[in-house]
Amino acid sequence: MTATEKSAPLWVTVAPGAFVLCWASGFPVTRLGIEFTEPLTLLAIRSALNVIAVGAALPFLAAAWPATWREAGHIAVAGFLLHSAYLSCIFLALGEGVAQGTLALMAGMQPLLTAVLVGRALGERISAIQWIGFFLGFAGLACVLGDRVGVSAGSPLGYALAGLTPVLITAASLYQKRYCAAMDLRTGMIIQHGTAFVTTGTLALLIESNEVTPSVELGFVLVWLVLVLSVAASNLYYILLRRGEAARVSSLFYLTPPTTVVLGYLSFGEAFGPAALAGFAISGLGVFLVTRRGKAGA
Repeated sequence: MTATEKSAPLWVTVAPGAFVLCWASGFPVTRLGIEFTEPLTLLAIRSALNVIAVGAALPFLAAAWPATWREAGHIAVAGFLLHSAYLSCIFLALGEGVAQGTLALMAGMQPLLTAVLVGRALGERISAIQWIGFFLGFAGLACVLGDRVGVSAGSPLGYALAGLTPVLITAASLYQKRYCAAMDLRTGMIIQHGTAFVTTGTLALLIESNEVTPSVELGFVLVWLVLVLSVAASNLYYILLRRGEAARVSSLFYLTPPTTVVLGYLSFGEAFGPAALAGFAISGLGVFLVTRRGKAGA
């Protein structure tokens, strides 16, 4: 362990766990939200509320805007990939009836894709131990979700959209790491969510009815999507990417679906048997092997 790591503040130590916990809540919260409005409409409202919330706070913050239009363009592209393309596929797949376990398992391919691409895209070196960790992570994920995937009532379109999720989140992660690592998170949120609002809002107007059923539950969902998933989870993810290697950070996604299962057990009494516990342990070991700081080439 280096001197820098030894002196790291507490929030740096807890940030990975906080990110996993916040991100894991996205599946059930989104599933609840689409009971009151359509997927793209919900996503567009979320982005609009993010822009309004951050924009209202901006006069009181010493936030810096991008120095050039080119830099702003990179931030917008990264925002489109993550907050528009990736999340649209997630929201629409859930709306098409794809089971949360199936969707999580497909999205769980993201760390492996990132590991394959980081050498060429970012010049990061993946060691043999890390490769073992990536495959252990996916094996553990499969154990956790094995009894939950099954055949659901999802449509072919839903499964096609689910299949795009690991590609899109991988592209978003690599693009953010390469071109937007130094962006101001506050003005970056306005640019990225503004981009997402325009794209998802336009698509929602074209293919959805845009009907919204007001309710306390929907209000809770929107607050959660803005504060926990956008302000907390997304920004924690960007901070982790900024401070570490993309491959190591992406491995945390192996822990998200198992954590979702635990949350389901604690809040709704969903089954959580020995196979899931074993899978969680295997995924945890895989993430440890990927994120451990050893000697170069170890």
